[in-house]
Amino acid sequence: MPTKHYQRVKTFMENAGQDTPTKVVIPDATTRLLRARLILEEALETVQALGVSVRLADQEVTMESCNFLPDRSVDLEGVADGCADISVVTIGTLVAFGIDDEKLLREVDEANLRKFGPGSFVREDGKWMKPPDWVPPDIAGVLNSQ
Repeated sequence: MPTKHYQRVKTFMENAGQDTPTKVVIPDATTRLLRARLILEEALETVQALGVSVRLADQEVTMESCNFLPDRSVDLEGVADGCADISVVTIGTLVAFGIDDEKLLREVDEANLRKFGPGSFVREDGKWMKPPDWVPPDIAGVLNSQ
């Protein structure tokens, strides 16, 4: 059963005339491009609200090609709005692919909590690194159960 958030996003998408399949599908290129643009737009707006600018080192956008520069003041309202909007566009992407969010999010959350096992550590930049025996989420299992 999808979360209430998923159901609200699905209603929005239906009102906007977007496809909301009831089974797992791969949408057409137009839909995939829309979802990619929405995700990137909201992510960049949120990064800016965090007081960080992003500069590209290359033509292709990758984490390695970006330079993150904390050079602005933080916009707290913008951070909150951006995080909420990111949730809407990413859940909307799951809706567009016909993927129920509740089981998927539970699987990923449980895998993330397993990252605190023996051998895990905090990387220099603050990212928590998983232990050597970490078991990734069973995404394929979740998709197949739908």
